[in-house]
Amino acid sequence: MNSQNTVSKVFSTFLLYIVVYIIAMSCVAVYYHFSDGMGMSLKLTFTILLICITEHFCQEAYRLQIAFKKVLTANLIFFFRVFLWMSYLTIEILFFNKNLVLETILNYWLIFNLVAVGLNVVTAVRPAINNKGSLKLSIAFIKRGIVVCSLFFLGTLSLKSIEYLNRYIVDLFLGKEITGVFSFYSNLALVITVYINAIVISFELPLLIEKGNTTNFSKYFKIFKNSFLKQIVIIIVLLLIAIAPILYWQDIPLYKDYLYIFFILLISTAIINYSLVYHFYLYIKKKDRTILWLTIKSGFFNLVTTLILTYYFGVAGTCVAFLLTSICIIYLRKSSCKKIGYE
Repeated sequence: MNSQNTVSKVFSTFLLYIVVYIIAMSCVAVYYHFSDGMGMSLKLTFTILLICITEHFCQEAYRLQIAFKKVLTANLIFFFRVFLWMSYLTIEILFFNKNLVLETILNYWLIFNLVAVGLNVVTAVRPAINNKGSLKLSIAFIKRGIVVCSLFFLGTLSLKSIEYLNRYIVDLFLGKEITGVFSFYSNLALVITVYINAIVISFELPLLIEKGNTTNFSKYFKIFKNSFLKQIVIIIVLLLIAIAPILYWQDIPLYKDYLYIFFILLISTAIINYSLVYHFYLYIKKKDRTILWLTIKSGFFNLVTTLILTYYFGVAGTCVAFLLTSICIIYLRKSSCKKIGYE
């Protein structure tokens, strides 16, 4: 962590972020100078922009914490940033009958993010660059990083389209009411993804990456794979137990009429998350372009099947399209791993 090379990389990365943040704010200022900002006030726009900037900074600091094995610290700050301000607002709304406007909600969000930025600087960024003599800007590292990150950015866009694009297609063909039902069950199924990201990937993946170049990698990968599967099964069981009281609490008959959506989305989301074990295998083997093409192919497959099946079979078709996409993803990832020696 204190090596000169690591310090240079961390320093170069966050210096690049600061430059990008300044450019973004400058673009907004110029845009408002020559237009009315589409009816939004400059203050509100800058608040939203600062939220985006602080969210990005905190997420990158979170990854830095994980890389340096400060998993508990990273997740505590993440919990503070994501959960506490929403809990505070929920209490104000439910128990004190506060009528909160959008600006107030955004201000609370920004305040908690700024505190999280400070905590991340103290616990992650500052220790990583505490050797001032090693604060050297590496242009070569930045150029190489931009190329690699652009690939992952495109892949992430494709992957996120698989998770969220189906809601817009449902809205296009079936209307707001069915979209609300689909989104409700989709959000419940995505709890699997949140759990995997926060617990399994944070705690177990860094150790697996460390073993990537060792002779015992296959052994550690099997252990990781088995643990991954167990964690998915656990969260599925918990969601199956929780669905009945959640529906009773919501007391919306339409949710009960479309309960089958939950089970299909639950299975699909579980498959997609389990396919991550093969994604990580490709990542550790530095198959970045393979990862990109797999996600683009899967995203295109998802778009086509969702449009066709939703049009002809309604929301049931949307769910089946998502299930077929999850099967497509795990097949492509696993077959790509086999091509490079996975057994």
